[in-house]
Amino acid sequence: MDHLAAGIDTTGDGLCFLMHHLSLPTPPARAAQARLRAELAAHAGAPLPALLALPYLDAVVQEGLRVWSPIPMSFPRVIPRGGRTVDGVALPAGTVVSCQPYTLHRLDEAVFPDPHEFRPERWLEPAGAVERNQLFFAFAAGGRGCIGKQ
Repeated sequence: MDHLAAGIDTTGDGLCFLMHHLSLPTPPARAAQARLRAELAAHAGAPLPALLALPYLDAVVQEGLRVWSPIPMSFPRVIPRGGRTVDGVALPAGTVVSCQPYTLHRLDEAVFPDPHEFRPERWLEPAGAVERNQLFFAFAAGGRGCIGKQ
């Protein structure tokens, strides 16, 4: 049941946040909407594989997930036997640690400049792509990450 709810609620919430933003009468939202519309119009009638490879569409979705993660909670984990050191801090075994997409997506302004701004173009820039992808946490990561991430 949780797989069904996770797949429906998160997709619906993520798309709702994104569509709301794109419909705002602000210059940044209108610019993103116009650019997205132009990209989609240029590929009207294209087969599905071609539509799945549209760079600006992908950037808009990535940025929507970064700014408004559909998972509004932390992802707790337990430090394994032997403990771990994280960023120079020793954490004993059994300690519960947690992180959340909202915080990680705003943590490092060198990776995500103006982190509260919706800027899909940041995903099109080759410089910093590795760092952006490392901090992108909308689907969690590792063995407990979202099975629908791809």
